[in-house]
Amino acid sequence: KIKSLTLYNFCVYYLYTYIMNKYNKNTNMLFKDCVCFLVGRVSRRLNKVTKESISSYGLTTSQFFMLIALYEENGILISKLAKKVALDKATLTGIVDRLERDGLVERKNDPKDRRAIRVYLTPKAEAMREELLDIYHENNSRFLSVLSEDEKRIFERVVEKLERIGGLIEEDE
Repeated sequence: KIKSLTLYNFCVYYLYTYIMNKYNKNTNMLFKDCVCFLVGRVSRRLNKVTKESISSYGLTTSQFFMLIALYEENGILISKLAKKVALDKATLTGIVDRLERDGLVERKNDPKDRRAIRVYLTPKAEAMREELLDIYHENNSRFLSVLSEDEKRIFERVVEKLERIGGLIEEDE
């Protein structure tokens, strides 16, 4: 299964291949060829496509992906949600605050551990489920359509390796 919650993941395979092919001889690398710059540039473009596709819902891309994560696992612990969407707790809290303000999610104490907080979708968010998931799947298909099936498998492995290098996922996941 391709991890696709963070948009930069869609471009890592191409960036990796480009850099490896172009700079495999230890030549001087220009700023425009820096992996971080390239990933950021492609991520901004993919975010723009996503933002345009959800504009009628009044959601930011971060809010959109948060809802997608909650559609996958409603009632998730807020700490687990932060890990799942690769955001620090402070950033995630701000997004959840805005979603709660807009009536799309609610926080509840975990019945087994009152210190733990769970995030639940509201009926308003549930009413948007099918449409938002359609947008999510259509965008994902569109972004991945440039890859063959073999490239998709390679892409998944490359993304997992790069995430481990960047410390974005735990080794045991």
